[in-house]
Amino acid sequence: MNPQKRNLEITGRLICPLAVGTAAFIAENGGMRRTSKVLQMEKISPDEICFETCNTNYRLHLIRQEVAV
Repeated sequence: MNPQKRNLEITGRLICPLAVGTAAFIAENGGMRRTSKVLQMEKISPDEICFETCNTNYRLHLIRQEVAV
């Protein structure tokens, strides 16, 4: 992670898998966030992912998605 970039800590759910070279799409608080291109990522735990984009270092606290049966 680049220490010169701004740091953003958010809570949400990934709409599609996180991948280096593509934008991240995150559902949060009834809206959606699209990031710039992901440069690197690191899974901290099953509930937390850190990743760096062209502009920002993110710490994403994942919301579990419930599956209806």
